Amino acid sequence: MYAAPTFTFDWIRTPEELVQAADTLVTEPIIAVDTETSGWQTGNEQLCLIQIGVPSKKHVFLVDVLNTGAPLALKDILADPEQLFIAHNASFEERQFSRYDLKVKGIKDTLTMSRDLRPDLPNHTLRTCCKLLLGVELRKEEQTSDWSQRPLSDSQIDYARLDAEIALTLYDYLAALSARVQAELDLAVPDLMSEYAKTARRRFELTASIAHELAYLQAREQKLKDTIRQRLIDGEAPYDGALGRCAVSKVKRTEVNVQRVRDVYPEFASEVIQEFVDRRRFDAIAKERGLPKNSIEKVLDTVGFNERLSISLKDDSGASE
Repeated sequence: MYAAPTFTFDWIRTPEELVQAADTLVTEPIIAVDTETSGWQTGNEQLCLIQIGVPSKKHVFLVDVLNTGAPLALKDILADPEQLFIAHNASFEERQFSRYDLKVKGIKDTLTMSRDLRPDLPNHTLRTCCKLLLGVELRKEEQTSDWSQRPLSDSQIDYARLDAEIALTLYDYLAALSARVQAELDLAVPDLMSEYAKTARRRFELTASIAHELAYLQAREQKLKDTIRQRLIDGEAPYDGALGRCAVSKVKRTEVNVQRVRDVYPEFASEVIQEFVDRRRFDAIAKERGLPKNSIEKVLDTVGFNERLSISLKDDSGASE
């Protein structure tokens, strides 16, 4: 079953309507924002549509930028750090607004949240997050459709409405998970150690039953990636289909020529050139020459200190750092 939008919606097609809509958003603490563009495939990207989801009213504003013109009426709202803007892959939305010199201050990216809180996911696209975290399947056929056409199709409208709505649901899930992770940290060290031990024990107990299969899957996944890479290097055609894409490309490996820096930029060469002795290389040479293991101690300078945590548990909870 594919998800369908449930929020009501209004079209915003004139500058005056956009001003009125902006006035209603001033007191909203949380807003979802999404955008649709055209021309990105050819390098002539144009903002066509802004979707603004308002959870308190279960409503979405569809701002037809091709008719309203520059969305400058949203400037104060976007710049208000007290308002929380939810977006998936927020850098894309920030780039669209930056075309009009609009900055979004209080934006929260569910893409970043999912990467931090659910690193186990195969990827962190909105579609994957919704399917694996929310149990909701999204249609994405309209993602690459022509958003500059008018009128938009019913399918495009539903797609646009749903993206603004579902981002809020995903944020609720991730925010609840984050709150659970952050809970009860204002404790003394003995109590924090107790929480750490309980958490580590639960993790160990949960993963112990699947540890062998998990190790196999991780090793199998890496071996498959390595094999695919080698096959592509050997000349097999790249894959671009229903399962995704795979290809290899040559990436130039470069390093700065130290002497050339001195010759070409003598005015600041001393600021960028840092000569140092590699510690592992020194130890290897010392070993080859039969010097004591602590030979490097004679040539070390103390330049500061790092506060490195050493932590371990006395039971078999599986935690050891």
